[in-house]
Amino acid sequence: MEVKKLLKELEFIESDFEYRNEIISEADAQFISSINQFLQNHPDLKEIYDNKVTEKINQSIKKNQESSDENKSEPTDIHIQEDDTIDEKEEPNNIEEDKEETKNTKHFSKIKKLYREIVKLTHPDKIKNERLNEIYLKATKYYDEFNKIGIYAICNELSIQYELEEEDVSLLYEEIQKYQQKINFIEQTYTWKWYNCEDAQQKDQILLNYIKLKIK
Repeated sequence: MEVKKLLKELEFIESDFEYRNEIISEADAQFISSINQFLQNHPDLKEIYDNKVTEKINQSIKKNQESSDENKSEPTDIHIQEDDTIDEKEEPNNIEEDKEETKNTKHFSKIKKLYREIVKLTHPDKIKNERLNEIYLKATKYYDEFNKIGIYAICNELSIQYELEEEDVSLLYEEIQKYQQKINFIEQTYTWKWYNCEDAQQKDQILLNYIKLKIK
């Protein structure tokens, strides 16, 4: 029950993030347009802003040029001399690598098996159902990304049985936390605050705060 609850929570917070991300992607253009309009209405501020932007661009070009010159002056060939030795401590730990490879192989085998079960119920060549065919596309994306949690979520939706491992619960919590952090980041952006503000004076203040940040 705990895992199903977590999967539902993950599904909700993932959808919430995608919704907010879509909004802010569209609002960005409006926000930039409003910045330009605000500067047009305040010529003195626009001159300061334009000069600062130009200065930053020139600094960036100069920095990239200096970095390029430094790279050209550095030798490209590095050879190990005959008397050089390699410390045994620097050799890779083959035992740990083998364990990790075995673990990944086991996980991939499990995901592959569950993915095949999903395909049987959703593949467009077998099933003519728009919703199920969309699930197939999503499952294929999760499979390609080695997204075990995504595969579990689809198995739940299709009532496909699977066995959970101890680390899966921790992985679910991590995924939920990751999306929550992304949502928190979006809500702290100037675009989001401006877009969700209804008061015209407050919207202008947000624009001004953004401009002040850029001309520091």
